[in-house]
Amino acid sequence: MTEENVPGRERPEQAERMVLIVDDEAPARLLLRTALRGVSVPCKVVEAVSAESALEIARRTRPDLVLLDIVLPGSSVSGVLVCQELCKDSRTRVVIVSGSATNSIVQACLSMGALEQVRKPFSVEEMQQKMEEWLTD
Repeated sequence: MTEENVPGRERPEQAERMVLIVDDEAPARLLLRTALRGVSVPCKVVEAVSAESALEIARRTRPDLVLLDIVLPGSSVSGVLVCQELCKDSRTRVVIVSGSATNSIVQACLSMGALEQVRKPFSVEEMQQKMEEWLTD
């Protein structure tokens, strides 16, 4: 285990940030990866297509930022539960990226600690600006 992966240890300001994209739709994942390429913060990106894989990957990688679609068809675990689990790690910032989540579901996630919601469809430029904020605050 490297020093930057030790639980509870803060990463240096210019260290590579770990970003987890959770979405069952390949075009949405591609747009998010494209937006991340335009930010000034160095990032390593990992992807999950289901709630179960998102939780498993998050346990292994301890992401700094999670871009989470909470409507994940075919998963036996709800996206809301994924949000709840991810928000337990105070170092991980969770952003809801969804076009079909109801307001009550989004509000529940925000009350659990999610930073905000970005509605699909979104512009790559707008997403890049937001990602800069989320990764540098």
